[in-house]
Amino acid sequence: MGGFIAALRKYAKFSGRSRRREFWGFAVTFGFIHVLLSTLFVVGMQGSREGYVPPFAIVVGFVWLLAGLALYLPLLSVSWRRYQDIGWPGPLSLLGLPLPLLTLIVGAVPGNAGDNAYGPDPKAVV
Repeated sequence: MGGFIAALRKYAKFSGRSRRREFWGFAVTFGFIHVLLSTLFVVGMQGSREGYVPPFAIVVGFVWLLAGLALYLPLLSVSWRRYQDIGWPGPLSLLGLPLPLLTLIVGAVPGNAGDNAYGPDPKAVV
């Protein structure tokens, strides 16, 4: 949860580097929120029929949409900084949209020890 909060504090910061802890803390919490809200939406739709959507499903769907929109930019920025932590250019994180396995691999690779072109080692800064 600490990584999630740390990433939210850097909401749209694309400069610098992010540790694996920050990346995975945000990614796992984001995934949990997504699965929880999508499950609630599916459960809420159980009472639907043609031309009628239950109010609960409408509310959950709206919250799901807002959460996705609000959390997409920090997800992109923490991925961007994670790529920079291993020494790759941040814009390569956009390849994670069609190739999410690439970002999962980058999330598992240890960052460069010491300073690199994108900033000081986040482990040393702590």
